[in-house]
Amino acid sequence: MQMSQIKAAHRQCGLQHDTADEQQSCKSFDLIGVPATVLPMIGANNIPMGRLQLILLLGLLCLCLNLDSCQAECRVEPARDCESICDASGKNCTIRALVLLPDDNMYQASLPRVLPILKVAEQQIRSKALIPPHIDFEWLAHDTKCDASLGVIKAMDGIIKQCAQVIFGPVCDYSLAAVSRITKYFNSQGTPLISVGGSTYDFEQKKTDCNDEFYMLLRTGMVSFETISELTINVMKRHNWSHSIFYYERDGQRSVAGMHTCFLMMKSLGKQMRNENMTFAQFPLEPNLKNRTEEMRREIGNKHSSE
Repeated sequence: MQMSQIKAAHRQCGLQHDTADEQQSCKSFDLIGVPATVLPMIGANNIPMGRLQLILLLGLLCLCLNLDSCQAECRVEPARDCESICDASGKNCTIRALVLLPDDNMYQASLPRVLPILKVAEQQIRSKALIPPHIDFEWLAHDTKCDASLGVIKAMDGIIKQCAQVIFGPVCDYSLAAVSRITKYFNSQGTPLISVGGSTYDFEQKKTDCNDEFYMLLRTGMVSFETISELTINVMKRHNWSHSIFYYERDGQRSVAGMHTCFLMMKSLGKQMRNENMTFAQFPLEPNLKNRTEEMRREIGNKHSSE
């Protein structure tokens, strides 16, 4: 099984958030049910991970499909022997999966939390006989510290030194952006990158050819900043609210998408509101500000108060 087959699976199963046609390509996978009861409760907050397990199960399944409809050759590069999943005999097969996440449970998607889920997903694939029993998985965990530069270095180490054939993560937006821009040039035919991250609107652009910025990225997250923005705007329209001011901490919710999570959310919301010709203002609050009520009252003032 060559990387062209993995890439073909990526093209068939990816891009869930881009167009309706692309969503249809994975419609059949809705039939696969994974009960949450088979999972442990992962993490300090005992977060049930059944939904995440299903997402990762589908991602692993996509890697193993034998599809030949697409090729991904964004540069001319001879294939290395290790890019093939199976050896020459075809009996010894291993999928080397690079896992790029912070080794810190401050983040919702961390190595201690996600690695057990990936292994449970592998068990589910085997229990359902979705792949031949002679195909093994090797999980190559690397701590990115939610840092964009380190994420790139770890990705290159995993590809060059360990010959990884697929990447899970990063989830932090800045790190994900840095890594997913270059994965189309990894190995001879690109390397699929699967992530539940990528919440900003940049990641929702089309990914159908090599000229697209995040060509090899498969986003499996259930929501994005775009969808949250759409919900906010729809609520405002329902109540005929046309004038608003949003207060936020620039680094609030860092555990979700890393540095500047709330700032990136506000960028997406601002873009959507401008498209709707809605009047709005955004005001970042300092995290150590003690008297937020007075600060908010001062900022709202007469300009943003109702008549």
